[in-house]
Amino acid sequence: MKYNLRDMNNCYHLLLDDERTAKDVFDYKRNPIYVEQAWTIVRSYSEFIDKVAERYSEGCLPSYISFDHDLTKEHYLIGGLSGFKTFDETSVKTPTGWHCLNWYLKLCETNDLVLPNLLFHSKNTGGVQNMLALLDEYKFNKHKEGLV
Repeated sequence: MKYNLRDMNNCYHLLLDDERTAKDVFDYKRNPIYVEQAWTIVRSYSEFIDKVAERYSEGCLPSYISFDHDLTKEHYLIGGLSGFKTFDETSVKTPTGWHCLNWYLKLCETNDLVLPNLLFHSKNTGGVQNMLALLDEYKFNKHKEGLV
């Protein structure tokens, strides 16, 4: 069943992280949203896409998405080379949180969806900078088109 945008509900919180739980994220971010709300946890790019697509087909969008960047040992090794100050997204075989965000932004663009609240809880500074730059570019382009 295809849902009209008016029929969509923001009805879940989505946490992308290969290891941590929402409580783990709360322990270092100290943001109460991580313990005051229930979170659906996905551990990889494919789980992220599958979960968003599944819930979207049910007429449900996330109200919050919290992104980790590094989702495999490969990412930790690459990030560690710069002390996690920079990260080359093109150098990975396995998609990162950046790739998940990129996919989600394209979903929003293609379907004229409003962005949910986006949080970034990764400890990879370079990865977070990449995700924020991607988000800024998306918002800039929307603003330029007069859509924001």
